[in-house]
Amino acid sequence: MSVAFIRGQQLGREDLNIFLRNSSGMPANAAVITYAIYDNTTGIEVLIGSDARQPVNPAIGEYYAAISIPSDANIGDFRIRWTFKETYTSQLVQCVQEFNIIESGLNSQYQDYGTLMNGLIDKMRVYLRDNNPDRNYNFRPPTGEGIVNQYNRVFGYIWENNELYEYLDGGAGLAMMYPPRTYFPTVETLLQSYPEWKMLVVTGGMVLALQALMINWIAEEFDYSIAGISLSIDKSSKYEAAKQNAEEQFDKYVEAAKKTVKVTKGLRQPRYSTGFRSALGPNTGRNIMTPRKFAGI
Repeated sequence: MSVAFIRGQQLGREDLNIFLRNSSGMPANAAVITYAIYDNTTGIEVLIGSDARQPVNPAIGEYYAAISIPSDANIGDFRIRWTFKETYTSQLVQCVQEFNIIESGLNSQYQDYGTLMNGLIDKMRVYLRDNNPDRNYNFRPPTGEGIVNQYNRVFGYIWENNELYEYLDGGAGLAMMYPPRTYFPTVETLLQSYPEWKMLVVTGGMVLALQALMINWIAEEFDYSIAGISLSIDKSSKYEAAKQNAEEQFDKYVEAAKKTVKVTKGLRQPRYSTGFRSALGPNTGRNIMTPRKFAGI
């Protein structure tokens, strides 16, 4: 995973840097070194500014790009391309480093969960109506900063990606817990074996997401009256009702899903089988009864 920076961030020595060494392995400055920044959010590189920017050289062999991420920069993938020569007569050498520009507040939580989980997170946002905050949240207080997916300028998401990932993982755990036991170490391996369980996992995740929001609003709700004007905020009970509805759906889905799991049961056999001699009883001495006499031979 590449490094990530937020809009408006000032990059320094520890961010976009490069270290050069000579053939002996010792730090060495380049005769010529420049860098260029490219916007790759559309999959096509677009040069941003000059293609020959000058880096800062704080120590021998160490260079870094002292740039400020614009507040209106696109969200997505970017590249920095370093171009340098060891000596003035050497050939040009290029190396590329990828980085991301992400929304403010998610720098410590940014993570690529892979194609499958990213798709599940997006699907879960759709069912939770959290996929387009500007369109869906008409009466929520504004966040004051537009950052999400380049279109959200007023409202913010209720759940962050790392939270939805945890809820999906928990939903998969609930599905595996119901009998008959179907254990898989990760959500990905579960859905590789049972791709038709995708809606079951999403619904289980919704139950946990709504439960978390209900717990949050228990602490936020209040009721007071002053000068004849009363104000009451009660959202936890409404989220609880939504959670119960999701639980009912989850129970139906998991019941239907578990009916498709094939269970093989074997017959339990005794450790020692019953022989013919033992069937004649304990008194089978030679003068009383033997298998040979019993068979009439």
